[in-house]
Amino acid sequence: MAESKQQMAPKGLAGVVVDQTTIADVQADGHLIYRGYGIEQLVERPWAEVAALVVDGTTPHNSEAWQPGTVGTGMGAELAEHCNLTPEEQAIVGALPRGLHPMRVIQALCPALLPAIQAGQAQDTRAAGLYVAAKLPAVILSYLHEQHMLLNAELDDASRFLAALQQCAPEELDPTHVLAFNCAQVLQLEHSFNAGAFAARVVASTLADVGAAFTAGFAALSGPLHGGADQAALQLVDTLPTADAIEAYVDEVLAEGGRLPGMGHREYRVRDPRAVFLERWAERLATAPQHAETLWRLKTLDRVFRQRMQALGKEVHANVEFYKGLVYRVVGLPDEYFTAAFGMARVFGYLAHVVENNQDSRIYRPAAQYVGQSCAT
Repeated sequence: MAESKQQMAPKGLAGVVVDQTTIADVQADGHLIYRGYGIEQLVERPWAEVAALVVDGTTPHNSEAWQPGTVGTGMGAELAEHCNLTPEEQAIVGALPRGLHPMRVIQALCPALLPAIQAGQAQDTRAAGLYVAAKLPAVILSYLHEQHMLLNAELDDASRFLAALQQCAPEELDPTHVLAFNCAQVLQLEHSFNAGAFAARVVASTLADVGAAFTAGFAALSGPLHGGADQAALQLVDTLPTADAIEAYVDEVLAEGGRLPGMGHREYRVRDPRAVFLERWAERLATAPQHAETLWRLKTLDRVFRQRMQALGKEVHANVEFYKGLVYRVVGLPDEYFTAAFGMARVFGYLAHVVENNQDSRIYRPAAQYVGQSCAT
């Protein structure tokens, strides 16, 4: 077989620059930047305000620390306008079979939620994408509660979601829960050319609509090596009741060359900066005995794994997924809904990537090195 003259890129395109972006910068020394703003400048801003920065480049307000309350102006009001499902959309959600993983639900429904357009008219990608993004919380909550959930459009995004999740009046919400959930969503809005965003851009490059691009992004996010690690990490520590059990499990995984969910990130040489904030929130929220026990198990697993890796000359730290699951569990999300809640935030990153890609699009068509049998002569 003749040798290929093309040099093959690293497996998984690791380190290969495939395009330019102005949306986010992931820096190996532990910094994450959204359009020129470090996440430490954004974690106390409302979720919709940071989404407006990611999607539109809108400058965040420089006022005092945000407190949960009513819906704001700008993108917050835009999302609130479409936060509830129409009767037709309710029927679509209600027709889904029970028992589906929530990630399958949002993958399936993104194209179905797109606003209808007349034949021959071009669809406004930003407007259509925001319409779908605004609907996802109601989709997730309606499927969870097995009934149509009416969300309070007068509340900010985090309060609106948690009030419906917990089925309580706004004044009954724990403000700490709202701030913690808002922070988690801000931290997950965008992460440059991650697998989900890249999948969305590939689909967008074919001139498919934004709903198809969202479905591709969510399909990638559902994988345990991507967004699915939040559920996996928490359910893992549920099975490890003692320090001895944790140490034995870590040693077994390393002996088999396996991975721990939520540990390590290929983009960071140091600790994932998002994990710093989520560990703090987990510590602050885990006051009930069962949550305090889970936090202890997470911290023990984190410490033991880092020690074992350091003995091998490697630095591996917790990533955004590791402590986030406990934050989600405390505010009332069932484990299987963790990644779907992640998707409610990351959809704004996908939209930003689709809009950016479409400004100067060319269909993705990488080459492959054929190593199969030669044609018989």
